[in-house]
Amino acid sequence: MVYTFKITSQESKNFLLEVKIDGQLSFFDLHSVIQLHSGFEPFQVASFFLTDEKGFKTKEISMMDAGFNGGAYFLMQKTKLADLIKIKEQRLYYTFDFLDDRSFYIELTGIDMGTTLKDPLVTIHEGDAPVQVLTDEMGKNPKEKLQEEEVFMDFGILDDYNELFGEMEDF
Repeated sequence: MVYTFKITSQESKNFLLEVKIDGQLSFFDLHSVIQLHSGFEPFQVASFFLTDEKGFKTKEISMMDAGFNGGAYFLMQKTKLADLIKIKEQRLYYTFDFLDDRSFYIELTGIDMGTTLKDPLVTIHEGDAPVQVLTDEMGKNPKEKLQEEEVFMDFGILDDYNELFGEMEDF
């Protein structure tokens, strides 16, 4: 069986990726296709999240074992798509930036029961994907950092608490 997924981004409105992939392939195979066609570095941690009809996350399929004992968990490399995806219009999040909680939105738009695919196939690739990781503090150039610090120091020095808030009565 072959799944057809539509992948979009809230950040890059013109970005659209459509992927056809066999249900017997793993979530890691889908992850690899998304990484490759989005221009992302493959070493960044990512996870898939299945959602319910209201868009709430129900199951996580992660790249690596988080070390939780006892609970049910799914690893991308060991979990086949067909193990968890059963219905057309199933929706998922593909979180590629955990620090800033940024994700792609994935919707299962078709299931072709009569065919198989050896390798995933990208049938539509439009627009530019968002950057994989937003610039962090370490990525700013020193001049930007200095200007940012000056903004925070531009409020003057308050020597006296009462100067700001006035006298307060005890209750």
